[in-house]
Amino acid sequence: MFNTYNPYFMQPQMQRVQPVQPVQPMQPMDQQYTQPTPQPTQPIYRQALGLQGKSVDSLDVVKAMDIPLDGSISYFPLVDGSAIVTKQLQQDGTSKTIIYRPTEDEKPEEPKKEEYVTIKQFNETMKDLDGKQFKELKEEMKSLKRQFRDLSEDIKDKKGD
Repeated sequence: MFNTYNPYFMQPQMQRVQPVQPVQPMQPMDQQYTQPTPQPTQPIYRQALGLQGKSVDSLDVVKAMDIPLDGSISYFPLVDGSAIVTKQLQQDGTSKTIIYRPTEDEKPEEPKKEEYVTIKQFNETMKDLDGKQFKELKEEMKSLKRQFRDLSEDIKDKKGD
């Protein structure tokens, strides 16, 4: 009667037939099969070109401004040009604010000319000093030497601690 095999012949009451899934071959028990662990996708952060921050009217505005939590520096130039303020989140959770102010170009002071004493001037000064003044000067120098020695010993003691 029927020469071909029809798997649906015995189930005429079903209208829908689900396809048969192919069977996976079994792996030997001695081979361990590990399913790959799905890796979480890391968001890619791109550093914005330019500086973070904006112009502000006063230092009080900078104190209230939110800054990035990644520790990058935000720049807040004052609109009057009197300063640039930077604000950065520190590792301990506090924010660090630095104020940069422009300096006026000042000419460095010229080095003072040293005055030298001639031998003649030295000898005249030494003649003017009588024995008493010279003795007082000598005692004062000894006192200064003692003070320097005591200071140097104190410094050595503190370094040794």
